[in-house]
Amino acid sequence: MQLDLETEKQLVEEAKKNSESFGKLYDYYFPKVYVFVAAKINNQDAAEDLTSDIFMKVLENLPRFEWRGLPFGAWVFKIARNVLNDFYNKNGKNQTSDLEKAYDVSENEEKTSPHLKAAHSELTEKIKTIMKKLPEREASVIQLKFFSGLNNREIMEVMGLSESNVAIILYRTLRKIKPDLQYFA
Repeated sequence: MQLDLETEKQLVEEAKKNSESFGKLYDYYFPKVYVFVAAKINNQDAAEDLTSDIFMKVLENLPRFEWRGLPFGAWVFKIARNVLNDFYNKNGKNQTSDLEKAYDVSENEEKTSPHLKAAHSELTEKIKTIMKKLPEREASVIQLKFFSGLNNREIMEVMGLSESNVAIILYRTLRKIKPDLQYFA
């Protein structure tokens, strides 16, 4: 399900008046935010706790949210990024998680042939290696785009970059990693 800007605006305005209405926004954004957080944290419990903290901050600050022509999600991910930065400052480490758990890409073993499982495992390991080698800004843009499903404009707001800069980072990063993934195409 994709929320258009007008529907999202209505949901946000309802949620400002009635916290029960916040549930629809929560249900829509929780999986996207969790994937973003889990990709950066090496502990599932901590990722769940941080995601809960993020949504508590979103709910607490909702009355102050103002529309500026960008989706509500950009604001949510900006809060998520700030919470993650606070977490890193407190813990003094940049953690990453197991890619399969973070992105929930593990397959049902009964439906997957050994050949497909092996190929999937090889691709997962390759992506882990590639993501670890990328600078933080490039990795975050890739994660927000392909694993959290944000568009360039939303990424712009979250990352504090211009929309054209986001597009350039995506283009250059994809061009940089393409040779490493050519085998899997």
